[in-house]
Amino acid sequence: MTNEYTIPVNGLASGRTEFGWSVGKEFFEEFGNTEVLDADLSVRATAEKSGTRINVDCDMEGVLTVQCDRCLADLQIRIAPHVRLSVRHEGAGNAEEDGGEVISLAPDEAVLDMSQIIYDYACLALPMHRVHEVGKCDGSVIGHIGIAVQSDMNPDEEKESPFAVLKKMLD
Repeated sequence: MTNEYTIPVNGLASGRTEFGWSVGKEFFEEFGNTEVLDADLSVRATAEKSGTRINVDCDMEGVLTVQCDRCLADLQIRIAPHVRLSVRHEGAGNAEEDGGEVISLAPDEAVLDMSQIIYDYACLALPMHRVHEVGKCDGSVIGHIGIAVQSDMNPDEEKESPFAVLKKMLD
């Protein structure tokens, strides 16, 4: 992994410092991720140093392309996770937490590598069930797997359940 996604915590000036990176497909390939087929993410990190305390707010925004679970066609998913980090060096005492994740660095570490954090939160922002909107799946594939394409179906139309058929038999 390159040192492209780093924040130099030693020597960081007091106050706010902005960092920005672009994340593409190659970033996910370096982690061995085969689920993300393409990526176009913009990452903005704001490091705020006050004394020995460093807080990092990281915002990601963009699109990840994965396979649709239903039709296996490419599916673009817009994500926009926000990460709040409190960075401290080990042995520096207890840092107050602002409701975010605490990152502990070894006393001799001069930089915070954000690549694992960016990767983890981008992957966590993906939904578990990744499917196109109703009617947007590849119809030829859907026809082969036996799922009715619902593009012509009126969403207000009520389907007759199998139990309704049994109830009619009893009447």
